[in-house]
Amino acid sequence: MKRTLLLTGFAALAISIPAQAGDKTAAFDAKHKSCLEQIAVDAELAYEDAMIWRNDGGGRRARHCEAMALFALGHKEEAAHRLDQLGAMVGQLSPKMRKNYYLEAANFWLMSEQTSKAYESATAGLAIDREDTDLRIARARVYALLDRYKDSETDLTSALAFDRNNPDALRYRADARKRLGKLTLAKSDIDRAMMLDPKSVETALLRGQIIEAQRLKRLELSQPQVQTEPMAPADTETVISE
Repeated sequence: MKRTLLLTGFAALAISIPAQAGDKTAAFDAKHKSCLEQIAVDAELAYEDAMIWRNDGGGRRARHCEAMALFALGHKEEAAHRLDQLGAMVGQLSPKMRKNYYLEAANFWLMSEQTSKAYESATAGLAIDREDTDLRIARARVYALLDRYKDSETDLTSALAFDRNNPDALRYRADARKRLGKLTLAKSDIDRAMMLDPKSVETALLRGQIIEAQRLKRLELSQPQVQTEPMAPADTETVISE
């Protein structure tokens, strides 16, 4: 009888531990959501609350909220640095969490015009998941800022291989192709992007630029080529010095 009671007690404990863990995760997720929402209301207070929460064992959620609050307060580089630290927590966080932190870091570095840092963050994220479209786009933006439009086009083509109807990837590739002089391909990309996201002001502006570039190219090609004959050498008099 005693053995039966003991086994029953262990069974109840085994059931209660996962339930408690699930309740704790839900509570942490709710607090994290509340912390992020507080940033829009009072970023400084959200940062202070996140610090307190981190010291009380808030873990990666508290650290993430701290970083996002720092960004809202204008400390973009410090926010990106902290997100990179979260991304580097191998074995402590899931690969999905880590790549998402690297993506946020890459975008914050881009906003800070720190291209080398943005490249490192995006590449670190792609090492976790090479098929992540957003990370491909982030790295392609770095290449574009460095005038490496061919590399930008390559990354965006890879992104579209995984997500063929991504309007952002199409728009960025259209811009890269325009700068490479591939105007027909650029127009095809921007038309698709416009169809997928007709309200995008950025897409509409770029489409106008591509259409104008095509017009100027047609105008240039329609101009008659003027053949100029080489000028005959001028007659020179021989001067004899006395």
